[in-house]
Amino acid sequence: MKRIILLFALTSLLANEAQKLPNIPTLNIDSDPTPTIDTTNNTGNTQTSQPLRNPFDALVTPKSSGQLSNLPDLNLFTKTEITLPSTARKIKKITIDYQNLDGSITTFEKVLDGNIDWHLPLILAQEIQLPNTQAVAKSNFTLGDSFSFDINKQKVILKTSFTLIRNFTLTSPTRLILDFKSIANKPLTESLTTNLPVITEVTLETHLDFYRITLSLDGQYNYSIKSDKEEALEIDLY
Repeated sequence: MKRIILLFALTSLLANEAQKLPNIPTLNIDSDPTPTIDTTNNTGNTQTSQPLRNPFDALVTPKSSGQLSNLPDLNLFTKTEITLPSTARKIKKITIDYQNLDGSITTFEKVLDGNIDWHLPLILAQEIQLPNTQAVAKSNFTLGDSFSFDINKQKVILKTSFTLIRNFTLTSPTRLILDFKSIANKPLTESLTTNLPVITEVTLETHLDFYRITLSLDGQYNYSIKSDKEEALEIDLY
C-alpha cells in the first residue's frame, strides 16, 4: 500500500515539472527622458523626429527679460481707402476710435447724410497743409527785451534772467502758462503771432509781482521743462 502511494506522488511531481511558467516580458527602459514626436504622415513619408520643448524651460531668459527688440516704426497715418458693398446707397455716419495722451480709447462719431456711389472708395486721409506763403513764420524773437525765444517744431528754448516760479496749462483754448518772478516791477506787455504750427502765439503780461508768458497751442499736449547748460529753459511739447 505504501508503494502505491509513493508511486502516485512521484507521478504527480513529474507531471507538474512538465508545465512551464509563462515568460515575463522584458522592459526596455530608455535612459533619455526627452519624448519625441512621431512625424510619420498618412502618405508614408517619415520626417526626422524632433524633441519636444521642456515645459519647465523659460521662454524668456533673464538677460533678455524686460527688453524690447525690433521696435515698430511709429509712422504718421496718411491715408486709407474703404470700399463699400454694391448694396450701399447712402452714408449715414462715420465712427473713429482713437487713443488719447493717457492711453484711454475714445470713440468719435460724425453724422453724415448723402448719396454715395459704391463704385468709388471712401477715402480717409490726413494731409499736410502747406503753410501760408503770405504769412512769415517767426521762430526767433524777443518779447519785452527780457524774454528771448527760439522755437523749433515742438521745442522751445527760452532765455531770460528772471526765475520761473510756476507753470501750468489752461484749456479752451489750450495754453501753457509760465510765471516769472518780477524784481523791478517794470510793466511789460507784448504779443506776437508766430504763424507756426503747435505754438501759434506768444504773449507777455505784467501782474502784481510776476511776469506771465502765455504760449497758445493748437491742441492738447504734454510738456516738460528743464534747464540747459546755458541756464535757459528747454520746453518740450509732446
